[in-house]
Parts: sequence; C-alpha cells; structure tokens
Amino acid sequence: MKKIFVISAVALAVLTGCAGERATVTPEPRIEQQVAGQVLVSPNDERQYKTLVLPNKLEVILVSDPTTEKSAASLSVGVGLLQDPMSQQGMAHYLEHLLFMGTERYPDPASYNGFMSQNGGAANAYTWLDITNYMFQINNPSYDEALDRFSDFFKAPLLLPEYTEKERNAVNAEWSMRREMDFFGQFKLSRSMFGEHPANRFLIGNLETLSDKDGSKLHDETVKFYQQYYSANTMKLALLSNLPLAEMELLARKHFAAIENKEIARPAVDAELNYEDFGAKRIHYVPNEDVKQLKLDFTITNNNDEFAVKPNEFITYLLGSEMPGSPAQQLKALGLISSLSASADPGAYGNYGSLTIDINLTDSGMAQREAIIATVMQHLELIKREGVDSKYFSEIQTSLANRFRFLEKTDGFGYVSNLAHAMQFVPAQHAVNAPYHYERFDAAAINRVLQQLTPQSLRVWYISQQEPADSELHFYDGRYKIAGISEQEIASWQQDQVATNLPAVNRLLPENFELREPAQVDKPELVVEEQGIKAWLYPSQQFASQPRGRLSIFLNSPAALQDSKAKVMFALWQDLYNLEQSVLATEASVAGMDLSLNDSNGLLLNLGGFTDKQPQLLQQALAGLMPQVSAERFSQAVDRYVRGIRNLERRFPFQQAFMAFNSLYRGGNYNNEQLIASAEQLTAADLQQFMQQVLVNHQLRIFAFGNYNQADVKQLVNTVAATLPAERTTLPYTRSPVWQPAPGEVISLQQDLVVADVAVVDMHIHPDPSVKQLARGRLLQSHFSNKAFDTLRTEEQLAYAVGGAAVSVEDYTGFGLYIQTPVKSVAEMQQRFDDFKQQYWQTLQQLDNADFEQLKQSLLVSLKEPPKNQQEEMAPLISDWYQEKFDFDSKQKLIAEVEKLTLVDVQAFYQQTLLNKDAARISVQMRGTGFSQQPFAEIEGQQVITDLADFHRRMKTQ
Repeated sequence: MKKIFVISAVALAVLTGCAGERATVTPEPRIEQQVAGQVLVSPNDERQYKTLVLPNKLEVILVSDPTTEKSAASLSVGVGLLQDPMSQQGMAHYLEHLLFMGTERYPDPASYNGFMSQNGGAANAYTWLDITNYMFQINNPSYDEALDRFSDFFKAPLLLPEYTEKERNAVNAEWSMRREMDFFGQFKLSRSMFGEHPANRFLIGNLETLSDKDGSKLHDETVKFYQQYYSANTMKLALLSNLPLAEMELLARKHFAAIENKEIARPAVDAELNYEDFGAKRIHYVPNEDVKQLKLDFTITNNNDEFAVKPNEFITYLLGSEMPGSPAQQLKALGLISSLSASADPGAYGNYGSLTIDINLTDSGMAQREAIIATVMQHLELIKREGVDSKYFSEIQTSLANRFRFLEKTDGFGYVSNLAHAMQFVPAQHAVNAPYHYERFDAAAINRVLQQLTPQSLRVWYISQQEPADSELHFYDGRYKIAGISEQEIASWQQDQVATNLPAVNRLLPENFELREPAQVDKPELVVEEQGIKAWLYPSQQFASQPRGRLSIFLNSPAALQDSKAKVMFALWQDLYNLEQSVLATEASVAGMDLSLNDSNGLLLNLGGFTDKQPQLLQQALAGLMPQVSAERFSQAVDRYVRGIRNLERRFPFQQAFMAFNSLYRGGNYNNEQLIASAEQLTAADLQQFMQQVLVNHQLRIFAFGNYNQADVKQLVNTVAATLPAERTTLPYTRSPVWQPAPGEVISLQQDLVVADVAVVDMHIHPDPSVKQLARGRLLQSHFSNKAFDTLRTEEQLAYAVGGAAVSVEDYTGFGLYIQTPVKSVAEMQQRFDDFKQQYWQTLQQLDNADFEQLKQSLLVSLKEPPKNQQEEMAPLISDWYQEKFDFDSKQKLIAEVEKLTLVDVQAFYQQTLLNKDAARISVQMRGTGFSQQPFAEIEGQQVITDLADFHRRMKTQ
C-alpha cells in the first residue's frame, strides 16, 4: 500500500512531455493564466479553487469540480529522511506505515483499507528526503466519513507497540524488493559521500536499522518522532470533490482544524557540504542491470525558490537539446552514444540538489568516455559564453505557456497528491502553475547556476558491468570504486573535441490553434478505404475544444507470430528508427507533440499533441521509416536488444511473473534465450531485406482521434500512401492467438530468477467465455484483493506486493492471487494461497446484500466516470479497434452486465473459479536465489511449459 515515489514539482517543467498537460481552448489566447480563489490555474480549468489557513495554521487548497464522480484528499508533512534519527534510519518511512495501523476512533488496522475498498476508493502514501505525503480517493457519497478516518491519522494514531514488529517486517519486505534496484544503490552511494550531512542516511529502513538499540528503543523513538514533527503548521492539505467550496471549507474545518499545532519551525537543513569530499571524483559503479552509462553529476545549491525564473530548466534545455550541432546529435552521429538527457532536481539533498547529464553509451562510446566528457564540458563552456540568451527563454516560455493554456485534468488521486506536494515547496497560489510559469528572463539566476557547474562540483559516473570495484554498498547490492580526477585530466577537457553549436530555432512550435467543426458521432467511423489503407476517425466528443489529436498508424504483419527472428527484427527496426528520429522527436516534444515507433504485431507509428504542425511532423517521420542500417549501427542495436532482454531479469519478481503470465497464454512469444540466439544470428543485410519485405506485405490501418475531420484523414492517407512502395500486397489482419482453456487443464511456467525473492501468480479461468463473467470478476476483485492484502501482508507479513486480480484472457476471465515474498518458498506460498482461497470463501458467504450493493455501485461509479482528458476518452475505443470490435461498445456491455449482478452471481463465480478443481488454470512460479534449494509447487495435472514457441504451436486457440 505504501510506495516510495520520487516527485519533484518543479521538475515537471522539463520539456519532454508532462502528465496532465491539456485542457480546453480559451477565448482569450493572450491570457496565460487566471486567478481563481488565489490559485493561478489554466484558463481552461473550469473548477473552482480556494486557499485558506485553518486556525491551527494548516494550509489548505480546495478544488470544487461538480463533474467529478470521486472525491480525493492529500495531506503532506514537511518531514522525511533528513530528520531520521541516526539510531533509527528509515524512521520517517516506518512511521508512514504505522499510521495506517489504527487510530483511537478507528482502531482496527483493516478498517481503513476495507472502507476504501467498499466505497470505490484507493489509498497510498510515500516518503522522501523532505516530505511524507498521504492520499486517498473515494466515491463522493463516502467523502465525509473518509475524511474523518483519514484525519484521525494526524490527530490520534494509536502507534501500538504490538504493530512495531509487523510494520518492521513490512518495511523490510519493501527494502528487499528494492535492494537490487540500481537507482537506489546509486542514490545511496551519492549521499554517502556527503559525510555528516543529514542526506547521508538510509531512506527505506530494514530490520537492522529499525530495531531496539542501547539508548534507542524503536517504539519510543517512533512516538517521539511523531510528536516532534507531525504538527499542523508543517502540513499542507489538498481537497477535491463535487461539493461547493463553502461546503468543502466546512469539511476541512470539521476534520482538520483539531490537528495539534505544536508551533514548530519547518524542518530545514542548513549543514554545509565540503566539496572536497565528493567533487572532482570519478565513480566506477558496477550495476545489477547490464547498462553502459556515463553520468555527469553536478551538485548545486537548492534554488527551488527561483521556480518562476527557471534557471535549471533553461540550462538543461540547452544541454539536452538534440538539435543539429548539439552534443547529443553529434555524438549519436559518430556512433558513440544512443541517448543524452539533462535534468535537475534542486532539492535532491535538502539544501543542495543536482544537475545531471545522463548518457547511454555504445561500445565505441565506452572506449571514448573521456572524449565524450570533454565534448559535453566544452559545450557547457559554450553555454556560459554565448547561451544565456533571451531567445531561448522565449522558446521555453512559449512551449510551457501552450501546455498550460490547454492543460487537461488528471485523476483526482494524483492531482491532490501533486498539490499537497507542491505546497511544501512553492506558495499555494502557484501549486498548479509552478511547472509552467516562466515569469521573465533572468540572466543572473541562470549564471548563478552555471557558475556552480565546475569540475569541483562534478562527479563523473562510469556505470557498467566492466568497471573496477574495491568496495560494496551497505543495504544495497552494488559494487564501486571512487577515484580522484586529476588536474591534468580536467585541463584536457578543454582541448579540441567535437565542435558543437547552440540550438537553432524550433520549427514545430504551433502557431494556429484552430478547431475543426464539431462533429457529433456515436462511435469511430471508417471514413477512408483506398490505396490499400483503412482509416477510422473519431473527433473527440468530450474535449472538442482541444486543438490536439492522436494518430495511430498501424502497419500490421503476421511475421513476428511465425518466426522469432522476425520478432527480433521488428524490435531492432523500432530501436534504430527511434534513435535516428530522436532529433525530430525532441523538437516535436518541445513543441507539444510526441512521436514514437513501437513493435506490436508489426509496427505502430504514434503521433500526438497539437495538430497545427502535425502534417509536417508526419511527413518527416514517414520519410525516415526505413532507418539507415550500417554494420556498426546494427551491431549496436543488437547489443542494446540483448542487454534489454537480460535486464528484464532484474525487474521486481512479481512484475516478471505477470510478464510471464501474459507470454504464456498469448501466442507470438518466445523464450528469452531463443530471442537472444536469433538476434546474434542476424545481419544488417537481413534487417534491410526484412524492412523492404514488410513495407510491401502488410495491412495498414489508421486511427485518428481528436481535432481532425474527414478531409484531414483523407490527406493523411495520401501522405502515408505516397511514402510507401507503389506496389503493395494487403495481407489479412493478424492478431496474436490466445490459448483456449479446457476443463482441468493447468499450464505452468517455473523459472529460476537472478534476484532474491519469490513471486507467484495463481490464476483460475472461468469456463464461460462471456462479458458476464468478466463483470462478476471485476466486481469481486477489490473486495478479494483487500482481504488478501490485510491477511497476507498486514497480519502475516508475508510480502509487500500482494493482492487479487481479475484478468481478461481474451474472451475468458481469470481470477486469482499474486505475491512477491522474501520469506516463503514457491511451494509454501502456493499452499498458503490454497488455504486462503478456502478462508475467503467463508468471508464471501458472510457478505450481506447491503455490502454487496455498495461494492456494485462503487464499481459502476468507476466504470461510468466521464473521461477527464483525451487519453481517457480514447483508451476504450482504440482497445476495441485493435481487437476489431467495430461496434466500439465493450465498455457499455461490461457496464450493462455489472448492473444485472446479484450477490448470488459473484458467489457462484468464486465457486466456479477458485473453488473449482476442474477450472483451467495458469500458474507462474518464480523462484528467487534466496530459495533456490526449495522446490517449485506441485499442482495436480499441471503441464510445465519450457518452450513458449513450441507450446503456442500446439495449443488450442480461441
């Protein structure tokens, strides 16, 4: 339930696309923002806002949205790792967990999650260095009671000693999940070089750090930490609901005014860093994933208070540009790198932050790392001399203003979380617009940051599995070696390298936000069928005032279903295309558009964003559809592909288990070793020939959603057709075949992992292939999953990631359990699953009709909730389009079936799946290194699949 997120409010302004960047057209184009209840919001945001400060000095933002079906709340506390006692590292995170374990008015630890589940809700929290943030979302009628339960966390948590051990285990399980993640290992090593600075602490915590010690008792320290730092005047609250602002204010006062104000100063860090401890250092880091990376990591002072003049964004825009002549473009052209990006997190370490250039290297680049560093450092000097120019400010400001002008809603859960987070770092009136607000060109602010970007503040990271190492990390799996960078090497960075240029003017910034004439349609329509191309159009019905649209150009091919080499070549094609078109994609991104090529039963070219310059973007994107395939580029692409396959083995075990689950029942998948062997047998000539064959043998379909009309689609078809060979063969449309479940059939995949934990997915398939059964599974899912979480995680402490799921196996519905555990073997976990299935049946039999109707209405609220943005409106339609469900009514059919459901129906569904010994079944068993000597689970009648391709050739399909 608790997750650690890395969130930076100001970092959202980075010009590579942000979540939630769209809304509706303003009739006054020159207006960049409007004042609404003291909060600066998009001119297209029709919600009402208000800020207030309660008598206890708790600052609040209220957001009234009459159209929302769900209400949400988030409360942040300005405390985190930086305040952890050295004797109990991980305390802030541990306390976050413990607050969910009951309050004076609601003492049952299971009641909060149970209430959320029963009322269509969700809850979560995260802890970082300088913030702890709690949030929930719930159906509107339950908002008052949800706020009552939620606010009690901060008024009267029990913090009972008996839950000390249980939550230590929960935190330890979370650490166990993340200990092999290279991000956390590198972040810990980075902070460990800061000596006595408070950032040099262990963020997550585990059984070692969170324990009774001489002079430091865990429970006593927990209570002390809560009493010391959880004060109303260090808290920020964001509320969103369908209620009027006046009623929301009453709720805020009713539930949160009683939180104690201890009049404490906002926790702050003023410890100074000694740059000699970490500056001018090279860090050789041996990661768990097979990557080849170079990172230039500058430490800067925290300048979050300069969010309105954005010096960090200005500098990273110039450093990360891929325009002609930039380091990224030049080094890619030389075959030395595959990507270069720049970013800043000014509060990464509290009163200090980082400005980082991340580079992915080729093998050739690995041999020339010093030259690459010199090129980047010389470009930095060019920026210092010539780059602080108002023309770049104007470009960035225009890009951000366009995004903000058409900002779309996001889900309430994430929105209130972001607001409560932002309020800790920027004034409440800027909580919405801070990432987009670029007030003025401030050369002095930019130069202040540039002056800090020196070798004395720089750490150069060499990250690969070939690095030398003489030390091991504590708490994380990683090896490293730190060495100084000599004055001679620093001087060599100024010797002539690759000549670079500052960015040219962006050609793709929109100039016209003209809207097409609104068209009322019930569903997407096939509007063009000519030149071997079929094109569907669906003008947005919910967001017709958005000058945006999305194009999906699907070059469908059966090749990858028939041959592992073809599957690999589609992936290599995608890789080389995206690499070659990264200059264009970056320019488009700054202009508010996106471009990408993906492999999926062929190739899928996606374009989206402002429609004004999309025709130019499409022409350029299509012109490069067949990338150049030199022997060197091909070899580099194969290397990236093979390493990418290997790195999948480093993902969380439960994620690997679900990937294996999907690969098992859906055809067109292959064992990793088979894919790697195929990749290593291919040549550049093979790929060149393959691309030519696919471009003349395929079925081409287009889906246009948003600000288009039939004339636009007609022109789009002509543009695409003109790019392709004149003589083409249209093949039948191909979809991946799907396993046909048979009574009593059990297919199982058993795999040894290279990471420590065990993961199990145990899914029973209902024998009736119908939407009716999917409706039953979807309704039961939240109740079942919540009980699994409370029992297996909260009470028994078996895992951090655990739950239940209802999944579609094409026309069939699967229902079952999943878990990642550091404490039980596969066989032991399967036995516990089997026992829990019987336990839950007793619980389900006790469910009364009133509670069932509440679950049913909660699901209907979620299913019927209007889309908040274009992406949500488009999602169910394009899903049906891919599946050739051209009535485009799958969602409506599901709603209709849910409305018919009775308690007897879902009880029967459970009996016919998890209690049915004749139900077909999919079992995925992932055995971690910590349990390598323990057996897999034996399931009666199971067929263990060792060769996916062979199984898919033999399996009966739907």
